[in-house]
Amino acid sequence: MALPAIVAAVFTLLHYRRGGIFIPLALVASAAGDLMGAQHIFIAQVAYFALAHVFYIVDFSRAASWRGRWARLAALAVVAGGYLWLILSHIESAAEMAAVGIYGVIIFLMAACAVTQVRRHAVWYAVAALLFVFSDGLIVFNKYVAAVPCEDVLVMVTYYAAQGMFAYLMIGRNMSRD
Repeated sequence: MALPAIVAAVFTLLHYRRGGIFIPLALVASAAGDLMGAQHIFIAQVAYFALAHVFYIVDFSRAASWRGRWARLAALAVVAGGYLWLILSHIESAAEMAAVGIYGVIIFLMAACAVTQVRRHAVWYAVAALLFVFSDGLIVFNKYVAAVPCEDVLVMVTYYAAQGMFAYLMIGRNMSRD
């Protein structure tokens, strides 16, 4: 399960240029999260994915502009906040509630930075970020609220699409600097 993220990390590292290390680091952290998930170590899985999103935040925030984007940020905050409240209201374990709550804030910040970018292909970064949010949203809904039909397939397709898009965009960004 971690192999696609590892392959994406290797390809992005092969095309690494000055200032572009954060997406490869995010992919490595995601691969570690995949490995923890395969071993059913939920808190460690969440921690590695949170770290991955911190790396994405650093990369995206360098190209973000909040000016004139408050409406889309407010809409994102309302939807994300409502969804997070729904999920947290179904979690009984204090440790899992804290982990999911913190992770929810971090992934929201990643999506917020992605949708406010002003770089080339910014819309595709936003699409990839929202696919990642959707994927993770399915995981926690399935785990805490109700079973989602074909959850595994939906999660993996959207997750790998997001990771693949991030890798492709980063490689293209660095190749255009040559």
